[in-house]
Amino acid sequence: MEQVEKPRWGLLEIVAVFIGIMGAGMLFARYSDAVKSWLATSGIANITLAFFTVAYIFQFIVTVLLVLLFTIVINRARLRDLGIKHVSSKEYLRYGLMGGGLLLIFIVALGMIINLLHPDIQPQLFEDMLRTVSSPGGFIILLIMGAILAPISEELYYRGMIYPVFRGYVGPFWGAIIAGSIFGLVHWDLWRAIPLAAGGIILCYIYEKSGSILVSALAHGVWNGIMALIVYFSIVNI
Repeated sequence: MEQVEKPRWGLLEIVAVFIGIMGAGMLFARYSDAVKSWLATSGIANITLAFFTVAYIFQFIVTVLLVLLFTIVINRARLRDLGIKHVSSKEYLRYGLMGGGLLLIFIVALGMIINLLHPDIQPQLFEDMLRTVSSPGGFIILLIMGAILAPISEELYYRGMIYPVFRGYVGPFWGAIIAGSIFGLVHWDLWRAIPLAAGGIILCYIYEKSGSILVSALAHGVWNGIMALIVYFSIVNI
């Protein structure tokens, strides 16, 4: 990845986006009963999955819009400054597909070690949803959220917006450590923060090497997608 100058945005904008996401989440929670009632009157069979889907899409839209607001609109940055740019197909193959596969193997191995040290870790909500979904259609909806929507919004914020700021202050190595650690900690699970932070650091490395968050989003999608498939088919085969 070529040497770049400090981004037009900074720590203030990063915090503003985070507060905006948290605020939007609390606002959604406040009206959650109304949303559930609306879904119930719509004749949807699986209200739990439908509510989870609405909440997920809402958070996705809020995250993307807030990042674009504080970078492109307010600070007049370019999409390229956020890492939104196409690169060669070799970069997608090497760092996106292969990098995502190696990332998955590393995270699974690290997760197994953590499970030995702390075997009673509760599954995350997304994993719970995968374990309780009762139809292939429901699984496909979850797979789209986990392998497409989550990588897009998370890469846009954590790698596209946060990483360049810290990279500008302390360089690529420590910038990746800090941005990756933030990625792990915001999942609000101390034990899971370890493998997630490691994954975030590796995704920063993938972005650094490829120069595009489209590539890191692909790697992130491979990681999430294969994990979702493993969880789902492990339940189906029971």
